[in-house]
Amino acid sequence: MLLDRGRVRSLLGEVRSPLVMDGGMGTQLAERGWHPPMLPEEMCLHMPQAVREVHESYVESGAAVLETNSFGGSVRKLSMRGLGHLAEELALRSAQIARQAAGDALVAGSVGPTGEMLAPLGEMSFEEAVKSFEPQVRGLIRGGADLILIETMLDLKEAAAAVEAVKRVDPLFPFVVSFTFDRDGRTVTGTTPEAAACWAQAVGALGVGANCGLGPRGYVPVVRRLAEASPLPVWVYPNAGVPSAGDYLGPDEFVGECEELLKAGASVIGGCCGTTPDHVRALAALARGRRVTRLHCDLGGVRLSSRSRVISAGAGLPLAMIGERINVSRKSPLREQVGEYRYGEVKREAKAQTVAGAAVIDVNVGLPQIDQVRAIREAIWAVESVTHLPISIDSDAPAVLEAGLAEAVGVPLMNSVTAKEESLELGIRLALRYGAVLAVLLIDQRGILEDGLERARIAQRVLDVASSRGLGPNRIVFDPLTLTLGASQSNGLETLRAVEAVSRMGGHTMLGISNVSHGLPARGLLNRTFLAMAMERGLDMVICNPLDRELLGVVRAADALRGRDRGLGAFMAFGPSWREPERGAVQAAEASAGEVCSGLSELSRRVMEGDRDGALAEALTVMAQEGPMEVISGHLIPALDEVGRRYETGEFFLPQLMEAAEAASAVCRLAEEELLRLGRSANRGTVVLATVEGDLHDLGKNLVGTVLKSHGYRVVDLGKDVKAEVILEAAQREGAQVVGLSALMTSTVPRMREFIEEARRRGAGFKVIVGGAAVSPAYARSIGADGMSYDAVGAARLVERLLSGLPCDWEGLGCS
Repeated sequence: MLLDRGRVRSLLGEVRSPLVMDGGMGTQLAERGWHPPMLPEEMCLHMPQAVREVHESYVESGAAVLETNSFGGSVRKLSMRGLGHLAEELALRSAQIARQAAGDALVAGSVGPTGEMLAPLGEMSFEEAVKSFEPQVRGLIRGGADLILIETMLDLKEAAAAVEAVKRVDPLFPFVVSFTFDRDGRTVTGTTPEAAACWAQAVGALGVGANCGLGPRGYVPVVRRLAEASPLPVWVYPNAGVPSAGDYLGPDEFVGECEELLKAGASVIGGCCGTTPDHVRALAALARGRRVTRLHCDLGGVRLSSRSRVISAGAGLPLAMIGERINVSRKSPLREQVGEYRYGEVKREAKAQTVAGAAVIDVNVGLPQIDQVRAIREAIWAVESVTHLPISIDSDAPAVLEAGLAEAVGVPLMNSVTAKEESLELGIRLALRYGAVLAVLLIDQRGILEDGLERARIAQRVLDVASSRGLGPNRIVFDPLTLTLGASQSNGLETLRAVEAVSRMGGHTMLGISNVSHGLPARGLLNRTFLAMAMERGLDMVICNPLDRELLGVVRAADALRGRDRGLGAFMAFGPSWREPERGAVQAAEASAGEVCSGLSELSRRVMEGDRDGALAEALTVMAQEGPMEVISGHLIPALDEVGRRYETGEFFLPQLMEAAEAASAVCRLAEEELLRLGRSANRGTVVLATVEGDLHDLGKNLVGTVLKSHGYRVVDLGKDVKAEVILEAAQREGAQVVGLSALMTSTVPRMREFIEEARRRGAGFKVIVGGAAVSPAYARSIGADGMSYDAVGAARLVERLLSGLPCDWEGLGCS
């Protein structure tokens, strides 16, 4: 029974009793005749009755939500097998089959990842990703899905592309987004549950979730963090594992661990890899008669986010500083570089402002002579590569604002639009579409009003209009505008009156303060005093130079005095050093990097920073003094070890890891060229990588290859869906010391066992390591693998360990 959207939104918007989802699809299809190289999605055309039987078995087991058999149905994924042109038809058929079997159950149109990384981490652009998802989404909606379930997402940016595809096909269609988190509570690209939930709420999702990757026990803290980070219902459907593995969770064990997921705040619960109708039947019995656990969720104020961090402002919180230094309006090296589409200074400024205490990084590339759409994209990439902070996209050009909103990962600040009807409508539309917080200048068709209370009345009208469109007060920040005191002595007071009035009506405010002193002496003194007065009136955010230590001192002291620095932590941390002189952006960034890389060489530091050009220049000097081998062993490896350590502790995320790996790879190639000229070799060993037959997922494998190359290993990547015979032949031909196998699906994991058995039968001398979402240490050990790793950093360490004659540390992986 197809439900209307209002009913779906009502049912999913506030789930009172836990809803039960279905379980795994691949293994169930395999029992009914599916086998590679056919894709599971092709069964919807060639064996539709088998697909329907799987759905019916889950309905009979008590599932209230069925997923369509369309997980890998994007154009990009299907094109790997020459089936991209069938994306819409396959999705339509998958939804129709599920609809026929569903009865009263909801049909969730499954949209999984493309398997490729979006730029700048990969080659696929945001727009290409959106277009890859659109036919799949269109087919699912046409086929009768009740909602779209964007699932198993590793990258927040790809999830955003899938959401954009839904909104382009049908702007009001319900959707839920679910992520795959690692054991450390982050996705592969560094997104935390808090950042995921903040973003999902901002883009209008009906739920946020976690699936695949971990078992029920591993997802308990993730579910709790999701439930505490937004009012959205939490969906969770963990793995049971590989049925033939020693750590596989049968229905009783699985449901026993799922009890804790419900206590942690899950609203919708089901199963992913390895789960069966028996698991779902046990879940239905567990959920019967229960109420959803509601956790305390105090989310007042404005929330911005990056890929990995949520920043809040207002609601009694400290003043949030928006770093203003990435702005081409002033003559500077940054302006010159951006004019040439170079971004070294952008990175340095972003890093310096982050270290200094900024909460948000403003990006303005408004040079009239350049392609600003290109520049905003590339500048955002540069900023996101060196900071974990949210971004403010600063432009008055709609095309530039939209390009920046599409590129920024998380919930950015859209800075800004005016209260004029056309400008405001554009701003509201873009903020809702991309999940941004909207900055509104209090200017209407009358211009800038002198009276501060009149400006506040403009804010009230904006709140009324925005709320009627679905954009609430916590998604808007008002700029009452700072006018120069030199033009009228009342200008400062009127702006302060506007700040106070907007705050009293429940709105949030921001100011750029430097204009108050334009044309006057002692500008710094006026600016700081004006800021302190504005903070006392309720100011929530300020656009400023966070490297100005005297201004920073005023912020810290004023927050302490107005009770917004709880426990006086920020003031106590700042107080002992407040007399230190201001440092320039470059010096601050370099000092910070020096602290991060204490004890490492300049070359190592450049690699850690991901400064490819700087690393290459430094490598030439080191190579002339110490030789090419020392470049690798004495400088690259220590840097990458430190990068790996910080990645594992959550100080660095995938963008920083990839930037460092690429810088190291460039230096490694330089050293190898010199060694070849000298008649020597730098090859630390050859590793052959492949995704096993029948599996088209290779994102993790690609990351492993990049990191291994940066460590000086020769990597031969055979791609995805590779037959065992092809892997064996390549390993022999290339003289591989290690073969790395990857698989995501439970149904393709057995290919690993088959490969290892055949390799051993032939007496192969290479080591075999394995990885993938469905692979556990227990399973890897049971099939005779020499080791496994959860991520790329661990894989590099494992290869080094094996080639040094040491065994895999199974106990450290959780398998004794």
